[in-house]
Amino acid sequence: MDAQSFDDWTLAEGLKEALRREGYHTATPVQAAAWPLVMAGRDLLVQSRTGTGKTLAFGLPVLERVLRESRSAQTLIVLPTRELALQVGGVLQRLGRAHGIRVAVVYGGGSYREQIDALNGGAQVVVGTPGRLCDLQSRGVLSLGQCQILVLDEADEILDMGFAEELEQLLNALPTSRQTLLFSATLAPEIKALAQKSLKDPEVIEISSGLSVAPAIEHLAYEVFPETRVDALVNVLHLTQPDLAIIFCHTKEETEKICDRLDGEGFRSAFLNGDLPQAARTRTLNAFRRRQIQLLVATDVAARGIDVKGITHVFNLGVPRQAEAYVHRVGRTGRAGASGQAITFVPPRDFRRFERMLENAGLSLNFRQVPQSGDVRQRLRERYHETVTTQIQGVDDAVEAVGLRELAQELLQYIPALDLTVALMQRDPAIRALLSAGLDFQVPQKTVQKVRAAKSRKEAPDVTERAHVNAKTASHQARPHRKNDLATGDGTRIRIFTDTKTKLLPGRVVQLVCRSAGVKREMIGSIKVLSDGAVFDYLGSDATRVLASLNQCAIKGQPLRAALAKR
Repeated sequence: MDAQSFDDWTLAEGLKEALRREGYHTATPVQAAAWPLVMAGRDLLVQSRTGTGKTLAFGLPVLERVLRESRSAQTLIVLPTRELALQVGGVLQRLGRAHGIRVAVVYGGGSYREQIDALNGGAQVVVGTPGRLCDLQSRGVLSLGQCQILVLDEADEILDMGFAEELEQLLNALPTSRQTLLFSATLAPEIKALAQKSLKDPEVIEISSGLSVAPAIEHLAYEVFPETRVDALVNVLHLTQPDLAIIFCHTKEETEKICDRLDGEGFRSAFLNGDLPQAARTRTLNAFRRRQIQLLVATDVAARGIDVKGITHVFNLGVPRQAEAYVHRVGRTGRAGASGQAITFVPPRDFRRFERMLENAGLSLNFRQVPQSGDVRQRLRERYHETVTTQIQGVDDAVEAVGLRELAQELLQYIPALDLTVALMQRDPAIRALLSAGLDFQVPQKTVQKVRAAKSRKEAPDVTERAHVNAKTASHQARPHRKNDLATGDGTRIRIFTDTKTKLLPGRVVQLVCRSAGVKREMIGSIKVLSDGAVFDYLGSDATRVLASLNQCAIKGQPLRAALAKR
């Protein structure tokens, strides 16, 4: 099917102009298939994987059909998470504004006052999460009696997250004569049951079936012992240097601990889990979108619905419990035709299960042996050679090139070239990482055997077999994390107070200070974790401003208190 231009659709001119402004020009297959059916008033059951353009598939016909003179809610869009609600709501708000359409976004953790004002302001389209929608409907703030279109997006996730009762309440509050559009990545039995109950003679659109994911994603697996998976992650990160990546963990506790480790390794990282208040989650996601954060460490629930352009890698620290979870995770990369890598660290006991999971989904799995310290340092050396070569090639174009050459000649008259180079290199942070990055650790013997077998078939991945040390002793070879001792600290000492239930790990302190005050990590010296907060040394000259910024922050919804501390 030839791509359809939005300019050829019978859309209002304001919507066409807004689409051009947002960079949308041609319809995706799911958008082209849904448009005439939704405009004709048909109920839809759409199976389409994430990243195929579902938001505009229902959003454009919904916006086109809104009666602008009415101030009542005409369309209700239900989504499983607040991140997804904010994402979809933001797209519809930007498109609808040019057409005179008001869109309200309601979600748990957001301001009741602001959301109630948005509804009372005459929102014709309401986007929200099940819990908050039911809450506002029970309070009489959200009236659904005039609603003519219901959209259930990511319906499988809505049910998986336990919102069946809330969904039932919303369905009972809506007119029976409504049009219903149900979108789901899978057509599991519970989705078919929901469709049978909520849809009337629906048209079925299957853009992608089963556990299909974007074809441009490469699926890689490293077999590692559970106790060395974080060390393996660090090695792979040093080797690949992803532009933008999400690292998935199973628990909230893991997100903070791993983020703390990555901070110590020199990566720009932040964590996202269900304990973070909404304001902090929003700041973290915005920083991730602006590339201020390179790595986002998250749990499944926290990361659902994240749609950030340019994510090049997804890392799984373990095999997801269900195939559907794997599909949702890796769907964060390889979007809109871009390429991406999905890398999973697999314990030996889960390897066969993971292979079957991908086989059943029709996905090809590329096996790799975890890089050891020598592999990491060799790659960093190569990268440093490339950087220096590039700088040399561009030096003639520099305005100060002549002066630099004269100064260099003066220095070389009495300093040996090797000594001069070493002196300049030792102040470069990249050199310290180059010399000390990476760990050696034991890998499952099955891994070595598989790699050797692959090499004998001339299909081996580009890795080097190396001798391995015992995993228990190797865990002590890691570079030390940020200091937790203030005996020899420098700078201004600042004390952060929390309740005894909230433990501030060093990584959390770094993230908190950097995000709130907009300072670089290098400005934070030694950190000491206390039972009711933490103490750290700030190395900058604007400690008063940092202190004021911290006193405007909150942790788990509780205002933070910070003060200067004595040495």
